[in-house]
Amino acid sequence: MARLKEGVDYFPLDVNTDRKFKLVEAKFGVIGFGILIKIYQFIYAEHGYYCEWDDDTALIMAAENSSGKCQITLQDVQDIVREAVARDIFDAEMLEKYGILTSKGIQRRYIEMTKRRERVDVINDYLLIDIPENRDNVYRNGENVYRKPKNVYSNAQSKVKESKVKESKAVVDAAAVPQELIDIYQNNISRNFITPKELDNLEFWSERVESDVIEWAIGEAVEHGAPNWSYIKKILENHYNAGRTTLDAVKNASRSFKNGADKAPSVFNDSGKDYDEIEKIIRSKMQ
Repeated sequence: MARLKEGVDYFPLDVNTDRKFKLVEAKFGVIGFGILIKIYQFIYAEHGYYCEWDDDTALIMAAENSSGKCQITLQDVQDIVREAVARDIFDAEMLEKYGILTSKGIQRRYIEMTKRRERVDVINDYLLIDIPENRDNVYRNGENVYRKPKNVYSNAQSKVKESKVKESKAVVDAAAVPQELIDIYQNNISRNFITPKELDNLEFWSERVESDVIEWAIGEAVEHGAPNWSYIKKILENHYNAGRTTLDAVKNASRSFKNGADKAPSVFNDSGKDYDEIEKIIRSKMQ
């Protein structure tokens, strides 16, 4: 399944490197400079603002950059990284605590380079910088950095009637939409990077029904030729208003509709109906 892109395809490199880089190069020669650039490439391509670092990664780095008479050893790479950490090219605490290589400069460049993306996910514990207030596409551990108050849906936005709402035992943190559910929605509905608005929709319903129910509703929308949020939302509302918040309850109700237990017009009882007729039912129910 496709996932949100993390890395970037390029990164800026100043013509004149700063004193820290020059000192590493002075100690280890051009190999020291070259290894640092290779690590930067690895960071920006992998996650964009950090990379995991251990002996195995250092060994691969040494092997991939050795050729002919220029043989780089594991010890060479480890020494270069140790010097870079001592010179504050990489953050010492992040390496010791989390086993990653990163820095404030790397993170600032990454945030700037991804400003046009619809969504950028970052791990809060790894951040060394403050996210600019105008960056509403940045999500820390899945939650928007500058999210509006939790109840962002007005009565006009949500058709769910409070009088019919029943408490659900399947309530989850609004910021913790499973990545698998995001992938399913992206692959079948948005067919692009999921937008903050789309994520808000998933978060809103993840608070009310099991994530399996949302996944099932997505499948129903695709199966009935209506891969759009309006159709999915109507399915979720109908079940939620009836007090069904688990996948078993939803499937049982769906089978009842298909078996003719309920003859009332419904988006679930669409046997023999074409897509246009289903759309008419949806529109009438949304008025």
